[in-house]
Formats: sequence, C-alpha cells, structure tokens
Amino acid sequence: MASIRRLKKDIDYLTDAIIDDSLNCLAYGKDVDDISKIVEEALRVKGELRQRVNSGRKVKKEEKKTYYQTIRKELWTSVNSTFSKLSDLVKQD
Repeated sequence: MASIRRLKKDIDYLTDAIIDDSLNCLAYGKDVDDISKIVEEALRVKGELRQRVNSGRKVKKEEKKTYYQTIRKELWTSVNSTFSKLSDLVKQD
C-alpha cells in the first residue's frame, strides 16, 4: 500500500491537473459557467477526500488498508468522470 503522504500528493496533483485543463478550455473560448462548475466539483471532491484521509487515524488498524484503497478508487473515479466532462465540453462547438 502506498503511503498516506503519497495519497495526499496524488489528490492534490490530479485536482491541479483538472484545474489546469479547465483553464486551458477557457483559453479556447469555452463557457465560463460550465468550466466553473467543473472546477468547483473538483475542489469539493479534493476537500472531501483530504478530509477522509486525515480522519483515517480513527479507523481500526485492520480496516485501514481497505479504507485507503476505497479513497484511492473514489479519487480515480472522480478524476475520470471530470476529465470526461471536460472532453465532452471541448468537443462541443
């Protein structure tokens, strides 16, 4: 299992990648409202996941591995869906 520090870095890095790509979409003239919804969702998910990682200290030792694996899976699911939304937005004329 990866370290908790690494998980936090992954959350930050992937969220920053979403925001960077969203800003690139703005440079190409996409709607500000659509982009802002995507960025707000990414920041909300980032806050929730970081909160859950930080509260992992309260989880029993036997359950920690699956607890952090669940957070990692939710991170990847969220990132994939957000990038799909950005991709669909870029494809629109």
